[in-house]
Amino acid sequence: MVALAGEIADGLIFANGSRSHMRESLSALLAAKRGHPDFLVANMIPTCIADDIEAAKTVNRRTLTRYTLLPNYRNYWKEAGYIDEMTAIETAIAENREADIPSLMSDRWLADATLFGPAARVREGVAAWRDAGVTTPILVPSSAYGNQLKAVEEIFAAFA
Repeated sequence: MVALAGEIADGLIFANGSRSHMRESLSALLAAKRGHPDFLVANMIPTCIADDIEAAKTVNRRTLTRYTLLPNYRNYWKEAGYIDEMTAIETAIAENREADIPSLMSDRWLADATLFGPAARVREGVAAWRDAGVTTPILVPSSAYGNQLKAVEEIFAAFA
């Protein structure tokens, strides 16, 4: 997919990519596209800004649960090094224990695929995504304290 985007498109947008695996994913790009300022490399990153880190992680686990139900996402995350987590999730799905899925998402995996915590930590995370090769981080906000509008307000306040 990455190589094809490099051949025929002006960029690519990941959804829920793994930061630690991003450089490897982007290595599939043609050298002329890799790092070119006119080639978009974006990633949609579930983001929850909250001083209560555990509450923020809970929100992101809830957000990602539906993605873990999709084989293509699980295969990608296995490729990114999260074999144990995805295998446990596949077992839970096969045993009709979908309610257990959030507890099977490791903190390591969650920190690699999402942003959560106080505003300063989230800003540091955005910088880390850029260092990994994502030129346009797309923060997909959720709130531990309210609805989607509250989440958008929290994002704007964090970057004001």
